[in-house]
Amino acid sequence: MRSNSWNVLSGNGNPATILASDFPATGRTVAGFGDLVARLGTTADAWETAPPPTGSEAAMSGADYLARWLPDTTGGPVRTVLGFCVGSVFAAGLAAEIARHQDEPPRLVLFDPERPDPDLLHRHYHELVGGLAPLLSAPEIDEARQAGKRARHEHDGMRPLAAALCGLFREYGEPAFRRTGLDAERGAEVVATFASFLGYLVAAADLDPRPQWAGATALSSATPHSGLNPLPPEERAGLVAREISFDLPHTELLRDEEVARTVAQLLA
Repeated sequence: MRSNSWNVLSGNGNPATILASDFPATGRTVAGFGDLVARLGTTADAWETAPPPTGSEAAMSGADYLARWLPDTTGGPVRTVLGFCVGSVFAAGLAAEIARHQDEPPRLVLFDPERPDPDLLHRHYHELVGGLAPLLSAPEIDEARQAGKRARHEHDGMRPLAAALCGLFREYGEPAFRRTGLDAERGAEVVATFASFLGYLVAAADLDPRPQWAGATALSSATPHSGLNPLPPEERAGLVAREISFDLPHTELLRDEEVARTVAQLLA
């Protein structure tokens, strides 16, 4: 296993039987697959996708991301592919390609599956700016948010919008970081991580997960703007084979014991 392509969540680093697709990042408050796997009580080898080194993602397509991860999945049968949020798009691509190389296709289990669009990029910028509230004045926060709205109106393309929002986060974020005493290098790392995340979302937009999602099970939170929740009922009903809903916020979906029990039953 190439250590920069996958993170080992459980097992001894043998060929994985469970693959999980997400964008893990240091300091992330949203529950991740590490939280879920710890609650499953499984001894199976479970790996999680690792993003490319920051800065290298700028020109990567969805196919480039899959090509980064797929060579490490050929050592043994993959039984299950998990996907969280936009990671569900990449999970579909991984499952489709893995199915071509083994007798039985892997089962696909998705958590708040979501396809990225420009509004999603803007929403993440808006939320990130909100996180700067303790460091910036109310007028500064309002200015940053208004600048984000203008960028959204000016750019319909994913890649140009991502570049504009990264520039704005650097413009407003770096002064905020300095006020906390954070050195310039660490501040630049925070901005680079945001750029890497937006690059991940942009690349996912290249892929069409619907053929694989049609046979998948989706576990949905109660957060209105997450996963399948914003979709019209007729579109939502046909997007996955089965949906299981939980009265939980999106941020806690992978940390909940009931969700873990449900996943364990699906994997049994």
